[in-house]
Amino acid sequence: MTEPQLTSDRDWTRLTLLVIASFLALRLIALFLSGFELTYDEAQYWAWSRDLAFGYFTKPGLIAWLIRGTTEICGNGVACVRTPAPLLHAAAAWFVFLAARRLYDYRIGFWSALAYVSMPAVSLSSLILNTDVPLLFFWCVGLHATVRFVEKASLPRALYLAGAVAIGLNAKYAMIYLPASLLVYFLVAAERRPLLRSGATWVALFGGLAGFLPNLIWNAQNGFVTFHHTGDNAGWEAIGFKLGKIFEYLGGQAAIPGPILFAVAVLAAVLGWRSTKPAADRLMMWLSLPILIVIGVNAAFAKLHGNWAATAFPALVIFASAVLVDTRWRGLLKLSVAINAAAAVGLAIGTSLVGHVTLPAKPAQLHRLLHWSDYGDKLAAAARAAGVSTVVTVERPMTSETLYELRDSGLSVRAYVAPGAAPADQFEMTIPYDPATHGPALLVTEIDPATLGIAPERIEPLGALETRIYKARDGRMPIYRIDR
Repeated sequence: MTEPQLTSDRDWTRLTLLVIASFLALRLIALFLSGFELTYDEAQYWAWSRDLAFGYFTKPGLIAWLIRGTTEICGNGVACVRTPAPLLHAAAAWFVFLAARRLYDYRIGFWSALAYVSMPAVSLSSLILNTDVPLLFFWCVGLHATVRFVEKASLPRALYLAGAVAIGLNAKYAMIYLPASLLVYFLVAAERRPLLRSGATWVALFGGLAGFLPNLIWNAQNGFVTFHHTGDNAGWEAIGFKLGKIFEYLGGQAAIPGPILFAVAVLAAVLGWRSTKPAADRLMMWLSLPILIVIGVNAAFAKLHGNWAATAFPALVIFASAVLVDTRWRGLLKLSVAINAAAAVGLAIGTSLVGHVTLPAKPAQLHRLLHWSDYGDKLAAAARAAGVSTVVTVERPMTSETLYELRDSGLSVRAYVAPGAAPADQFEMTIPYDPATHGPALLVTEIDPATLGIAPERIEPLGALETRIYKARDGRMPIYRIDR
């Protein structure tokens, strides 16, 4: 990939918009052509969007509100559920451009935006919606706000940053890393310490916490379930150093922006490589590398959650791009972007072909996104044949997918909760099955009902659904009638 010979800032801006729009169009086309069905996480978020709230069992509520918005416009189809993903990543790339051009120049802004929008993780995340999508969008908005505030501290700019953090916290709690990293940067960078004497700085750093209040109130009303889930997910109940997890973690992080940009950023930080604006480099490092280190420590001593460090990468790709643009190693940036862009195009084309060509048997993960519509049709028919209006499912993946697939069937979906057990997910908390209230039902599960604590006299086997969903053993999903 050769560097375009542009002469004006306006040309770089137009090219940036063209590139972002091209990636967006490619991904939207892939979504609307693809035969891939929802992952169970996406189906869960869709189910949340039917009952809007400021919080849910595992996450704050923003993703549900986003899905509700797009589905109100274009319906509940798979592509409409996923539409926020490519739209928000495209918008995030624009804010990366805005931040980088202000810190450095328009050319580095272009390469940074291109590096972001073509990252392997962004290419994948643009086709499957998860909570990292709105988180990264508001992080990139916050990154632009941070650059403007550091450039000139003022109350309007502080409120801009606080607003980005406030909304981002409702996407995912990891948004808190932005003001936390910025506070540390102000403390350690001697030239920035005077900012701590400004009231606007404290508004910028802590004003965003106001956005946390709605979710905090929801948690207080629901036993702080999201906090407990997040704490359990960190895995600190079983602390122990695992060297192998560090290498696994680093390999996973390198795959997010691609190994070239990741290696350049790490080596530049360690070896002291800098662009022509070292102060800007330091800011980008403080908004990326500490996050990677903190999550890496968690990976080494507790659980490995590679996506927990996702917020490190907008600043990281700006830093790496700035270091490479004006050096003899600029070819590495072009190579990285070319490889990532080719992979992005290949992934979009492959996704668009699903449902139109026969897929290989491997990787097996592909088939987790297939056959759910067929399962839903057969399940609805089985429930009607059994003369029941309620379907009972076991565990979050099956409940999520069943709720989505039976959305227009007129059947009620309920989550099974073992007697005396605490709810383990949103559905067990809000729509548990109570035989005394809901009466006879159709139970669908690959788990032996005896292990669920259901008395044998209450269960009548009805055979199995012939379905190829990944939960079905040998293509058969057992179904049962539960009586009072």
